Amino acid sequence: MTQTTTAGKMPADQRKAQILRAATDLFAGGGYAGTSLRDVAEKCGMTKAALYYHYPDKESLLKAVVASRMVRLNEAMETALASVTEDDPLQRIRAFLLACARQIDNDRSGWVVGARIFWSIEAISDRTEMIELRDHFESLLRAQISEAIDRGILLPEDPGTVTRFLLSWLNYMPRWHRPGGRLSAEQVADDFLRLSLQGLAVERAPAAT
Repeated sequence: MTQTTTAGKMPADQRKAQILRAATDLFAGGGYAGTSLRDVAEKCGMTKAALYYHYPDKESLLKAVVASRMVRLNEAMETALASVTEDDPLQRIRAFLLACARQIDNDRSGWVVGARIFWSIEAISDRTEMIELRDHFESLLRAQISEAIDRGILLPEDPGTVTRFLLSWLNYMPRWHRPGGRLSAEQVADDFLRLSLQGLAVERAPAAT
């Protein structure tokens, strides 16, 4: 049965927030192609015509979902970085990634839509705003990686490659991690970061000659 809300007047900002939340859940659950504006309107307890007042088509709605999610994500990352009092880029890298993991736990649908579904749709007409928001997000982490490399804390690898490496396992987590499991998303991220920084190979003494 379709979930609806009580029909009636609602302030525009609250209505838009409701629409974005409903669309996020539907896109994450049924995919972009499998979700219609009628589905979103019904979930919000409004008519399709009323939905058009806020978002004239499905693409504009998807862009709004991703943009709002990315704005919140960037704000959360900036807060996480600012919370680290030690002058240690590794601690800031950890704070960044653990904050991302908390966002996954708190807004799994939003992460799926923003990190996977949106970028898989080739027909999106203009990605400029989303690219700028994504680039800012990645730059926050890359700056800490660059500092750690410059200070000799990390090996002198390309900062962009290291950034993409860390974010690759982070973005993949919602595909297999389940809420309520043995480890939280934050605990998994902490383990993955430890493995990323320390590696798996056991150091062996050189063979005697």
